[in-house]
Amino acid sequence: MAGTVAIVGGGASGALAAIHLARQVNPPNLVVIEPREELGLGIAYATRSPAHLLNVRAGNMSAFSDVPDHFLDWLRREHDPSADAGTFAPRMVFGRYLQTLVARSGAVHCRRGAVAVKVEGEAASVVLADGGSIPASRVVLALGHFPPVDLPRISADALSGGLYHRDPWRDFPLPSDRDSPVVLIGTGLTAVDMLLRLREKGHRGPVTMVSRHGLLSLGHAPCAPGAGPAVPDSTAPSAGAYLAAFRSAVRNGAAWRAAVDSLRGTSNPLWARLPTGEKARFRRHLFHYWSVARHRMAPCIAEQVEREQRAGLLAIRRGHVQDLAMSGGVGHLTIVTSGVTESLAASCVINCTGPVTDYRKVQSPLLRALFLDGHAVAGDLGVTLATDAEGALEGASGACSRVLYAIGPMRAGTLFETTAIPEIRQQARDLAMHLAGMHS
Repeated sequence: MAGTVAIVGGGASGALAAIHLARQVNPPNLVVIEPREELGLGIAYATRSPAHLLNVRAGNMSAFSDVPDHFLDWLRREHDPSADAGTFAPRMVFGRYLQTLVARSGAVHCRRGAVAVKVEGEAASVVLADGGSIPASRVVLALGHFPPVDLPRISADALSGGLYHRDPWRDFPLPSDRDSPVVLIGTGLTAVDMLLRLREKGHRGPVTMVSRHGLLSLGHAPCAPGAGPAVPDSTAPSAGAYLAAFRSAVRNGAAWRAAVDSLRGTSNPLWARLPTGEKARFRRHLFHYWSVARHRMAPCIAEQVEREQRAGLLAIRRGHVQDLAMSGGVGHLTIVTSGVTESLAASCVINCTGPVTDYRKVQSPLLRALFLDGHAVAGDLGVTLATDAEGALEGASGACSRVLYAIGPMRAGTLFETTAIPEIRQQARDLAMHLAGMHS
């Protein structure tokens, strides 16, 4: 295919794009535009905590779907000779694996930020923050996740006093009083990561996780595979019908974990069949239940969380967060549960609600330019970007680009499953083959 492919973003998605493009018969010149020093890490794999584990078994974490044991073999050779397919490896170790592979891709690392993409016919120029530009025949957007949406009302004192932390992945000082209470807004895997970080740094005080539904992510456990997808292709395209089919599978003997896992390869087609109104209904009523069952904790982490709960050190609360104020050096988070208002005291409040998905609200010069220039539109329900089956961006005209593509979490506006390595590696492979085919 030759030419130059510019990949904007150097986390896991960008790294996998480069790795698979480099495997093509006539690979293009590759430029990865990423301000951070290291490629392949992004948010998830930049952690330096050995307590932060993958939530997918090593046997399903290969960068190559056609070489399923690639990561496992590397893991045994480079980190843990006793590892097996069921091992939940440290995330930072998987980051090293991706770094090794992207280094072999021959990609040039441009340590600049991208602020716009100019498209002329079937060529593009990525405009950099320093005023420079990089010409490319194709551009792959791999920006990953963005920090959570801020709380609705935060007092100036809470902001200036270092009490509140919007981005859980930024380095910030933990409370000096190791016995003081901490509140984590969110009950998903990010909140669990922050709990582990607190304990690793020696914090002993009580931790409260609060979310609208109060649902904690569940743990992995061995289970026999199901006989087939819990929601057959023939199921009527509605949220209610999908739920009924899933419940029927469990009633008929499928373990719930196996039923969830059976949908791994079919959830995107099932999602695509739903009318927009049914997608909204699913998001509103079922998505939170699906998330805690689908995105599960490694068994040893689930056990630690259970120990924290039994010891009274971790509380899970259901409630709507109203505001955060500071008084006497202590934070007071107001939550409303079933019409009852209460205040939670905290020396530290960390926003773990998950990445923002409405890109129109993200403070990103590049995204803003893509929308303003008509190169991108929001996806279904206002989520991320609209893309076609190959990941090409849909523009304001309704036509899909032959130059601009997205990969990974940026495709959540069209795809239901698009954030885990097994899905992203397949996207990377498919996109690399698609781009190669355009130039064959």
